Amino acid sequence: MDNTAKYLHFRYDNKDPFEIVQEIISKGKLPLFAIKEIMEKFPAFSLIDAKEVVIIATSEHKSLYDYQGSLLIELEKLSEVMK
Repeated sequence: MDNTAKYLHFRYDNKDPFEIVQEIISKGKLPLFAIKEIMEKFPAFSLIDAKEVVIIATSEHKSLYDYQGSLLIELEKLSEVMK
C-alpha cells in the first residue's frame, strides 16, 4: 500500500512533509527529531502520521504498515548475522 499521496498536499513554507524530513536528515539529525519537527509543523498529524512520513521519506517502504511488516524479517536477518 502506498500512502505517499496522503501527505503530498500538505505544505509548510512551500515544502511537503517529505522534503522537510529530507532536509532534517541531511543535516545529520536523527529520524526521531524529524518526527518531532513534522508534528510541530503539521499539528493535524498524529504520531502515527508523522512516523509514516519519516518512514516513507527515509526508506523504500511506502507505508508504516509495510515497514512494521518488514521488521521481523530484518530482525531475523540480523540474528543470523550475529551468530
